[in-house]
Amino acid sequence: MNRTTKTISYITVILLVSKLFGFVREMVVAGYYGATWQTDAYNMAIGIINLFVAVLSMSVATVVIPMYNHRLVQKSKKEADAFAGNILCITSAAYGVLSLLGIISAPVLIKMFAPSFDAETAALSLRFIRIMFMFTLFSNAVNFLGAISRANKRFFIPSLVSLPVSVSVIFFVTAFSGSMGIYALVAGYIAGTLMQAAMIILSLKNIFEFKPMFNFRNGDVKEIVILCLPILVSIGVDEINVIVDKILASGLVEGSITAMNYATKLRALPHGIITAAVISVILPMFSRYAAKQDFGGLKNLAVKSMSGLFAIMLPVTLVCMYFSREIVRIVYERGAFTGEDTIITAHILVFMIPALFFMGGCQVLNNAFYGMQDTKTPRLGAVIAVIANIILNIILVRYMQAAGLALATSIARILNYIILLIFFRRKCGAFGGKAFLSDILKCSAAALFMLPAFMLSGFFRDLLPGFVFLAAASFISLGIYAVLLYILRVSVFIEILNQAKSFLRKRAEKKQ
Repeated sequence: MNRTTKTISYITVILLVSKLFGFVREMVVAGYYGATWQTDAYNMAIGIINLFVAVLSMSVATVVIPMYNHRLVQKSKKEADAFAGNILCITSAAYGVLSLLGIISAPVLIKMFAPSFDAETAALSLRFIRIMFMFTLFSNAVNFLGAISRANKRFFIPSLVSLPVSVSVIFFVTAFSGSMGIYALVAGYIAGTLMQAAMIILSLKNIFEFKPMFNFRNGDVKEIVILCLPILVSIGVDEINVIVDKILASGLVEGSITAMNYATKLRALPHGIITAAVISVILPMFSRYAAKQDFGGLKNLAVKSMSGLFAIMLPVTLVCMYFSREIVRIVYERGAFTGEDTIITAHILVFMIPALFFMGGCQVLNNAFYGMQDTKTPRLGAVIAVIANIILNIILVRYMQAAGLALATSIARILNYIILLIFFRRKCGAFGGKAFLSDILKCSAAALFMLPAFMLSGFFRDLLPGFVFLAAASFISLGIYAVLLYILRVSVFIEILNQAKSFLRKRAEKKQ
């Protein structure tokens, strides 16, 4: 098994554990709070914080990785660390100012992003925003230092970094929801963020040599600002789309924002495990290929990553669409989360999940462009996607309510991917598009044979417990899909099998 595949597999396992805890967290939150005006207020606050804080932090981190790698390759580790330390100090100071501005302007933000909230919901969301803005400095440290850790080929802690938030929220909600109400959820989020920062800082103790400095004269800050501005748009497309959805959902029935959030969390499980594992490994590799002017290697890595993502995400998408109610019922339906909430959330999930592969494909292509220090192309794709999403949202929400918002966002993500793929072909030349298309068609053909398995499984729906039924139906249908991939000789699937066989053979030889 080659090093890249082995690392991705390793990260996937770590992310699986972390995401499972995140899943348990959402189950606990749904059970204790359901889908109400209070959870709508909380989710709106989180969306605003992510838009103005997390997106900026992730944009800087994305720019820093290729710049840090360039100094590692062309200069020295000491100079790379000095560069990173300087940027960390400057961004931390900027976040102090941003936090203060956010606290002051919170009422304006609520009126802007939740115009249809009633007075009580708006007041609660306002308090949440002001509390969360106080801790944005730590979120910046987590994202920035996570990028430095990955650039130094240390993937374990950055992959596990979301775990503290899940554990903290579970603890605070189960222990203090009776006395603190919805504020237990906020307290868990804040405590988890502080734990994240502590964990990532301690993990870099012997890897990253940090020296406080504020140097604005060496040109680094100017270069980062120039590169960050377009990335802010391209990375922020997800959060912008989420915020647009929430603005329109704030005028729908109570709990619509929360139902969309629960559906988003379900979609985020495969995306957060598979796509995040691939991206965390290939992003530093993209920047190294670009630094060495090895664009052939960069193209090959991008295409293999997209082929692998499609082969995995297509069957996952079909399972989630066909068994949407079963999935939502198993994960969320307990306590304050009712059967009606299940129907609404499952309906939204059906129209949200088709974007799964295209989200991952956009991330792969965006990071390929970033590795080549091209930030204009991702920005163009993101701007077009946001415009399309807004137009489609306004049209579809009238006829489909919250599900229309989900469908509009899915269509916008597909459009974004198509635009990026066209420009990737123009910029890099031929990249084996026929082989890529062949893999897609073969995977699609194999996936069609999952549908009879889905329909036949319906005869056993009432005979088995919900979880057992879902697990058995998924296992059988995915098994059929895997066998057909082998029969059709899908290249990326065969390559993974061969690498797995080689890995197992070497392990067996070592034991002997």
